[in-house]
Amino acid sequence: MADVDPDTLLEWLQMGQGDERDMQLIALEQLCMLLLMSDNVDRCFETCPPRTFLPALCKIFLDESAPDNVLEVTARAITYYLDVSAECTRRIVGVDGAIKALCNRLVVVELNNRTSRDLAEQCVKVLELICTRESGAVFEAGGLNCVLSFIRDSGHLVHKDTLHSAMAVVSRLCSKMEPQDSSLETCVESLSSLLKHEDHQVSDGALRCFASLADRFTRRGVDPAPLAKHGLTEELLSRMAAAGGTVSGPASSCKPGRTSTGAAPSAPDSKLSNQVSTIVSLLSTLCRGSPLVTHDLLRSALPDSMESALGGDERCVLDTMRLVDLLLVLLFEGRKALPKSTAGSTSRIPGLRRLDSSGERSHRQLIDCIRSKDTDALIDAIDTGAFEVNFMDDVGQTLLNWASAFGTQEMVEFLCERGRTSTEVRGHHHYTTLPVSDAHK
Repeated sequence: MADVDPDTLLEWLQMGQGDERDMQLIALEQLCMLLLMSDNVDRCFETCPPRTFLPALCKIFLDESAPDNVLEVTARAITYYLDVSAECTRRIVGVDGAIKALCNRLVVVELNNRTSRDLAEQCVKVLELICTRESGAVFEAGGLNCVLSFIRDSGHLVHKDTLHSAMAVVSRLCSKMEPQDSSLETCVESLSSLLKHEDHQVSDGALRCFASLADRFTRRGVDPAPLAKHGLTEELLSRMAAAGGTVSGPASSCKPGRTSTGAAPSAPDSKLSNQVSTIVSLLSTLCRGSPLVTHDLLRSALPDSMESALGGDERCVLDTMRLVDLLLVLLFEGRKALPKSTAGSTSRIPGLRRLDSSGERSHRQLIDCIRSKDTDALIDAIDTGAFEVNFMDDVGQTLLNWASAFGTQEMVEFLCERGRTSTEVRGHHHYTTLPVSDAHK
């Protein structure tokens, strides 16, 4: 490997006509081996620098005549670069059309062709790594519906780890969706079908996606009724009943171990019992934000599901009583009795991302959340009481300082709305100060 000439390797990568395709494939295999076997990252990156090699790899994906076997090795090489350094992500995003080409491979996959299927699986891995830094670019390229379609249509034919990676991509991309997005209905329909998926990690991931979407609707002040168009509330009620030991509703037949309506009560599903906080929080968010969802829920199998849930463990009972309390307020006092801000603790989803209990380490993790633009994790940490909104670290920097320098506009707005008391915010590198009113501009 030490004798590989990087200039020759790069030249061969850029070939792609006729017999030259074989030379291109040899160069790709050589590059993969070099990246995989190197015991010195710095030396490897000096030999095959990402700034020149990654654009060349991306251009292979843009070549419509490139065969699947070449594209599969190309995707593998890109994966190795990303595994070594997440900073390589921006090199890929900087190539026009590269992300879209990766996403499209999930749409045109030929399930009966092993090479095509391997290529799609490798593309999922690439997208998962890209989403850790640049999920917005994947979303803008239409990645959400591409990955959802792949899970729905091809999920049963791919490896479990690929299926779970695809669901991780969907979870990240759902946090980018806005209520007015044109692809929302297609996304909701696909997620609704995934709630009934036989793989619990997929169905649970779909539930968390709905939680993220509902929370986004609430923070935008938009009625979340569109989220319930394809059976969401029925599935939530079925899960609530199963958590208490009885199953009701049509969705029950789609889950392993569930019984049909009218069957004898079964033992509580411990997995669903642990999930009941998420279920109740999502139902609460939907009811708070949508009169239509509340109207339909009160005329559904809600009483039977609640009765069953109240027969579960203490946690299940307490969470169910929270929902009862909300519904009683809505019924007897009306929506005017609800607090104006509904993006608080009742609508946050416990367990989406827990921070470490150690204060110093937790703070580092929270700063990492801000740097990686993970708005949900920041909001979760504040709402669950893990951090106070005016928390200041040992060098005098507040969360708002960090968010204004490295986070998102949504983070800054959230911290300001939550009562951030500082009258100024430090800008990038902490050299300048910005008024709070300007921090999110």
